[in-house]
Amino acid sequence: MKASGYYISAQIDDFVLYYNLVNDTLLQLPAERNEGCIECLNNPNNTRSIYWSKLYEDRFIVEDDYDELKEIQRRHWKTVNSADELNITVIATLKCNSDCVYCEQRNLDFRYSEMTENDFDGLYEFLMGASQKRIHINWYGGEPLLARDEILRFCARADKDKRHTYSYSISTNASIYDERFFRMMERYGLTNVTVSVVGTGELHSVLRPSDEYDFGCVVKNIVRMMRHTNVIVNINLCKSNVGNIRNIFEELSGYRHSSLSFSFSRIVSSANRPCAEIELDVDTYMEYVIEEANWALDHQFRISDMSCFQNFGVYCGVYARNNYVVGPGLYLYQCDRTYDPKDSFAQIVNGALVYHLNRASCPDTEHCIDPYKVDECRACKLLPYCNGGCDYMRKSGQSACPPEKNYLEDYLKLYYRIFYERR
Repeated sequence: MKASGYYISAQIDDFVLYYNLVNDTLLQLPAERNEGCIECLNNPNNTRSIYWSKLYEDRFIVEDDYDELKEIQRRHWKTVNSADELNITVIATLKCNSDCVYCEQRNLDFRYSEMTENDFDGLYEFLMGASQKRIHINWYGGEPLLARDEILRFCARADKDKRHTYSYSISTNASIYDERFFRMMERYGLTNVTVSVVGTGELHSVLRPSDEYDFGCVVKNIVRMMRHTNVIVNINLCKSNVGNIRNIFEELSGYRHSSLSFSFSRIVSSANRPCAEIELDVDTYMEYVIEEANWALDHQFRISDMSCFQNFGVYCGVYARNNYVVGPGLYLYQCDRTYDPKDSFAQIVNGALVYHLNRASCPDTEHCIDPYKVDECRACKLLPYCNGGCDYMRKSGQSACPPEKNYLEDYLKLYYRIFYERR
């Protein structure tokens, strides 16, 4: 027998948590018994230990011939090749009604800035031939609600498709609210809206300049959207707004017991939108995420983003074969951070995928790694979650590792608070 190589533990008050990232098992025991548990894990053949049976049942102790690495790979490839559902992010338009200083699409010249009527027709024709029964579309931009009439016409048409069941989500800046649009989208299967925010008052206007809306408008529209669907407020963190984060929560404090939830993301500088002067380093970012998430939980707000302890075998949709990003011109991309047709891997033509045969799956061999053969990755407790991490970040010369890599104990405590503490 041997101890699993992919578990972590953390102490909360008078008890200790153990979590196995391979098998998604959580064990809780009184702190005074932790020494005995550790001793059993260090001596996994001691079947007389009172802890052995539970540790074996929850796979913290496994057979000598059980290859956890193969199990991780097997689950990953099973998810990658899953044909149960088709997931598509549709960039309906690259136009936007704000000029965010950190926008990933800033300073880019687009060959096509928005989907045409023919594009929507071609996308529908393609989906009609999809083998999957369930299809989920995330409407993305730019600001997708600038194309709300076109989106609504598409969804109304798809609603008549008897072969498939559709669901939808929207990623928006919440600058636009159209009652008819959201009422109809609720009818067509809207599951959630993700709203990105940066701060309140003047800070919002500095980081997200716009002549058309302010933060007051965003709050009002979030509340309106909640009548029709779940809303996730994604707070984009940078040096400029870390002192303002709790103001965002307070603006929405009257809805803390509703379906409203919050997540965090890190503003990162790049060549086409340099904003290094406001970028937080990973460690500082993680410290703020942990601090603000705990504060939010203390004040009964819902935090939704604990993905490293909700592992379904694939880190990002980039890896999944039935997960695409479709942009104007019906060009297909693996990642929603790429918008140039020359970077696409295929195009929808006459309702079918036409692959670009001159594009190798990974032409840059320097960045093509097999994490299951890299010693550092194999030894990392987060491998069952990241399976090699973010290809986009790796290819841009940055760390591909998830930012929570060095904060797993703190994340485990948050995970417990979010999903178990109130039960």
